[in-house]
Amino acid sequence: MEIVIKNPNSDLYGNSKENIFLAFSQDDTYLGSSFVYPNLNQMQIIDIPFLIFIDVIVEGNLGTDLHDKVRQKLFNKVYTRAINIRNERMDLNARIYSGFGYDIDKMNFYIQNGFHEDYSIVMEANLPVDFKYTLPNDFKVSKLNIKSNEEIDQYTEIYNKIFVSPLDIEEFNEQGKNDQFLSTYLKVSGQICGGCTIYLKNGIGYIETMYVLPEFRGKGISKIIMNYIFNYFISVGVNISQLEVWKLSKRAVALYESYGYTEVKKKLMFPGITL
Repeated sequence: MEIVIKNPNSDLYGNSKENIFLAFSQDDTYLGSSFVYPNLNQMQIIDIPFLIFIDVIVEGNLGTDLHDKVRQKLFNKVYTRAINIRNERMDLNARIYSGFGYDIDKMNFYIQNGFHEDYSIVMEANLPVDFKYTLPNDFKVSKLNIKSNEEIDQYTEIYNKIFVSPLDIEEFNEQGKNDQFLSTYLKVSGQICGGCTIYLKNGIGYIETMYVLPEFRGKGISKIIMNYIFNYFISVGVNISQLEVWKLSKRAVALYESYGYTEVKKKLMFPGITL
C-alpha cells in the first residue's frame, strides 16, 4: 500500500501547518498523524533550554505491518522537521523528545530511531519528626487565594513562564480539593522569588510544584522553600512525602536527593536525543 504524507491546508490547534503531518492511503483513508512543537524554556531545564516535542499517532485499526510502516513514515517526516527547527537556534542546547504513558513498545520504537531512555520519576522521602524550621526575617509566605480570578491569572502567568507544560487549571482546581492544599509565593523584601503548591492525600504530603524565579537563583531560595515545606508537612502530622520530577531536570533531582528523596517508580516515558 502506498502511504501519502502531507501537511494540512491550514494551521491547527495553535500549531503551524508546516509542523503537522497527516498520513493517508492511496484511496484517501486516514492512517495517522504526527506533529512537532518547539518550546524555548530557559527556566525549567537550564542546561537544555530548547525543547522540541514530537508525537506520532497511528490509527488503531491497522494491521501490524501497516501500523509499523505508517508510524515509521510519520516519524521520519516529523523528525526531519524537528531537526530543521533545531538548526534555527544552533546557539542553544536542544532536545528532541516525545512523551507518553508507560509503554515499552513505544519506548523501543524511539530507541530504534536513535533516541535514549528518559522518564519522569516519583520520588519519596521519610520526613524527620523532630524537624523544625523558621523562615529568615526578610522572607514571608503569601498564600494564593484560589477563589480570586486575579490571583489565579497572576499565578498562571508565572507558572507558564517557568514550566514546559502550561498550567492545567482544571487539574489545579481538583488538587485544591485535597486536604491541607496550599499554594504559596515566597517573598523577599516584598518581591516574589519563588513558590510551591503542596497538599495531603491518603496521609502523604505531595509536592506538586516547587520553583524559584530565574533572577533569584543561586541564592539558596530552593532550600528555604524545601525547609518551609518539610516544616509544614510535619506540623500537620505527615511523615512521608512524594513528588514527581522529570529525570532530565538534574538540578531539581539533586536538590530532592539532598533532602532524602529517592526514586520509587518511573511514571511517564520521555525518550529523546540531546543535540
